Order: sequence, then structure tokens, then C-alpha cells
Amino acid sequence: MKLSDNTVLVTGGGSGIGLALARAFALHGSAVIVCGRDSNKLMAAQKENPAIVAFSCDIADDKEQQRLVEHITQQYPNLNVLINNAGIQHNYDFSDSDDHTRRIDEEVSINLVAHLKLIDRFLPLLTKRPSAAIVNVTSALALVPKQSAPVYCATKAAMHNFTKALRYQLEDTSVKVFEIIPALVDTEMTKGRGKGKGKITPEALTAEALRGIASDRYEIRIGKTKVLFALNRFLPAVAERIIRNG
Repeated sequence: MKLSDNTVLVTGGGSGIGLALARAFALHGSAVIVCGRDSNKLMAAQKENPAIVAFSCDIADDKEQQRLVEHITQQYPNLNVLINNAGIQHNYDFSDSDDHTRRIDEEVSINLVAHLKLIDRFLPLLTKRPSAAIVNVTSALALVPKQSAPVYCATKAAMHNFTKALRYQLEDTSVKVFEIIPALVDTEMTKGRGKGKGKITPEALTAEALRGIASDRYEIRIGKTKVLFALNRFLPAVAERIIRNG
């Protein structure tokens, strides 16, 4: 798939991976819209990158998501790339005495349900384009979970399998379905995790991801994720031991 002359929507595009992807597509000559919950981050991103348009939206709120879809459909009818990047991770232990229901709802809504609905709502628009793509950002934790973030890992595993199934359903359409599978990326969400060891920058991830998209590599394993896939296939106990307390 070509990287230029697209109209791209990036969820969670105010910072981190989402903003790096938005910048990269803009540099390739694509029109880029970013959305997110933090209006301050969005405005800062737009000020720093005038080619990027910001739209404040909590995609986990059904009414706000519908407002986003209506806005994009009316103002950017040539939308042909949807990048589902927004995500949140909470670390907690189900064996303690706390009530985790609010955090469970938040993780499942943002990491999974919101993106499924967004894809469903935008597909009629995407399928009208001669060349289109859905890009889902998952995680190495979709493959091998870590102990401290069970719900996050579950949502990413669900998104990983959903992406495969969706690719099957859309294989006879103009819509290509990509999955970016990062290892540990140095973002606000991962502060204090990994102590910097083995982390890659959002920009390094984006460079590798765009090479994969340009070459129609539908499952794009970033950095050490490639090693993890091999380990999990041949030495799964070793892979689990490495990731469990990560």
C-alpha cells in the first residue's frame, strides 16, 4: 500500500505511538486527523504539526464516537486509512480485596469495544475507496501475557484474533487489514516500566511499521516481538518466564 495521498484517522493521536504515526503519514503527503481524550495534548500536537488536524473525542463514549464518525464522514469523505491506536493499561491484582470494576470497564471499552465499533461504523466509508486500510496497534502481550496487567493483555489478545478474522472477511474487498505488534515502547504509558532497557522509541516503531505497510506485510512484528514469536513457538516456557514479570 502506498503511504502518500491518503486521508488518515489516528485514534490516541495526541502523543506517543499515535502521534509518531500521524507525523509520519503527514510527512508522506497524507491528510491526517488525530483524535483523543486530552484536548491539551491534541492542541499541542496540532500546533507543532500544522498539517495534522485534531479532534477531541473519547471513543469509548458511544455518543462522542458517533459524533466523530459523522464529522469525518461529512468533512473527510475520502478517509481511507483508520489507525486504531488508543489504549490504556492498568496494573492490578485480582487476588487483592479491591474493587476493580471501573478499571476493567475502562480497559475493555477503550482497548477493544471502542475500536470494534469504530471499524464497524467506518467500514461503509472505507469500502468505497479504491485503496483502504485498517491498522490495529496491539502488543507483544497479546501473545504472551504479563502477570500485572491481565485485562490489558486480554484485550490485546482479543484484538489480535479479531484482526485476523476481519482480514479474512475483507480479503475480497479494497480494504487491507494490518496489525502492528510492538514490544515495549517508550511512551507515557510505559513510564517506570522496563527501566529503559529494551524500549524502542515511537519513531523507531513508526519507521518499521510504515515499511511493513508499504510492503503489504499484514502482521508487522516490531523489534523484539519477532524474537518473542519464535521463542513462544519453540520454547513457550522460556517466553512466559521472560514476560510474566515484565
